[in-house]
Amino acid sequence: MAKFWLLIYPELTRIPQRERDAVLGSARATPFDGLELAAIALGLALTAGTTRYVVFDGLTHRIEAFLANFLVAVPLLAVLAGPFFIRRTRRGLHHYLTEHPQRGAREQ
Repeated sequence: MAKFWLLIYPELTRIPQRERDAVLGSARATPFDGLELAAIALGLALTAGTTRYVVFDGLTHRIEAFLANFLVAVPLLAVLAGPFFIRRTRRGLHHYLTEHPQRGAREQ
């Protein structure tokens, strides 16, 4: 899992491994900026518009429609809104590294 985070957040390679979890947690607490909030709202609206359905008669049809919508909504949200959560965390990591310039040396 650590290699996955290093692919998404290459800034982590400049932070000592023992500090990465704490720094990543504080970077995720960075507030969203206006662009990120607008993009996430647009992603939610597009996903909601895409997954609207008409409720059919009977419980079976409702469950099938719910499951189909869920299977469509999760990847859509991951693609449309996910990058802006990553962007926010990367901004937080960049802010941490500018406040702690001694982290410039690469440590694995």
